[in-house]
Amino acid sequence: MKIRPYQEKDKDQIINLSYRFTDIPLMEYRNREDLKAKQLELAMNAVSSNSSDIFVVEDRDVFQGYIELTSDRDYFTNERIAYISAIAVTSGGEGKGIGKLLMAKAEEWCLDKGCKQLALDVFKANKHAISFYKRLGFAEEIVKMVKTLE
Repeated sequence: MKIRPYQEKDKDQIINLSYRFTDIPLMEYRNREDLKAKQLELAMNAVSSNSSDIFVVEDRDVFQGYIELTSDRDYFTNERIAYISAIAVTSGGEGKGIGKLLMAKAEEWCLDKGCKQLALDVFKANKHAISFYKRLGFAEEIVKMVKTLE
């Protein structure tokens, strides 16, 4: 397995993986089709505007997943932080250490950019991902609370 920078040939695979971000239980007020459309839009924007901070994992020249990284500012301290905008592994790549490899790349990228924190957002219902991130040393900091009013 190898990790490498994004190349134009990865575009379709990254866009096709956008469906995985909504393959979880959603709050009742969320429309799955709207979220799928938004995730598709985000993936398309990423490969057209942020391709320098996208990294891909290949196993024997077969695309297995990717990570998109950005930097941001901490709301409270205004310090620069690294942010994982997107990470996805193909269903065939699950359980092979691909996610760990991508997260290790994120940590390396974070340190190279002079950031001390690495952050990401994950849907509360995505128990599999939350468990994975906790095993890698991530901790929950802020919980978003939502109430539907009619």
